[in-house]
Amino acid sequence: MKQYSKWSESENQRLNMVVKNCQTKHHTTNWKLVQTYFPDKTPLQLKSQFSNKQLANPKTYHSWTESDLYKLMINVLTHGENWSYIKTQFNFDVEESTLKSRWYKYKKEHQELKNVLKQIEVGQINQVQQVDKDVLISAQNYFHTVENRAAVYFGQQIQPTEYDLQMGQNKLNEVEIKPMEMFLNEFDLEEIKKNIKILENMMVY
Repeated sequence: MKQYSKWSESENQRLNMVVKNCQTKHHTTNWKLVQTYFPDKTPLQLKSQFSNKQLANPKTYHSWTESDLYKLMINVLTHGENWSYIKTQFNFDVEESTLKSRWYKYKKEHQELKNVLKQIEVGQINQVQQVDKDVLISAQNYFHTVENRAAVYFGQQIQPTEYDLQMGQNKLNEVEIKPMEMFLNEFDLEEIKKNIKILENMMVY
């Protein structure tokens, strides 16, 4: 029996593409054929993953970015858990249940990021090196996003990302101000920058 392993976003996207190419004119899928592209998965696992991730309907499947998560954070901190309103703030179709699930997952990951930074600050590098690599990558991406937005908050020039262009590269969007002030009360920005450099050095391999 094939061993279960966590699916990455790139694997989900590849599965979506392969299934589309393997569908018949009657829109049925030959899962044994699909399985030839994923030798470490069974046809049943592939079918289940495709259904669970709602890859069959591109309108309901979206690969979340750090910018999406940052926007989710801003909206929840500004409007509370008003999922029916928050879903209108995204330019892709998303269910309220998905937003709620993403928010609680984000809060858990955010606590993990804080723990990583705390360990770096007190010199527990060996413990940080044992942290799941995905958490470290998430830490890098999240704080890079916040670092840019904080620079905008202080009127500094930035190398804008897609999110900065969307939200405004010369000043913060109104809904960002309160969350940013909360963030700056919790974290020292210069310390964050230093810790990001440490994380980047740890990720070199």
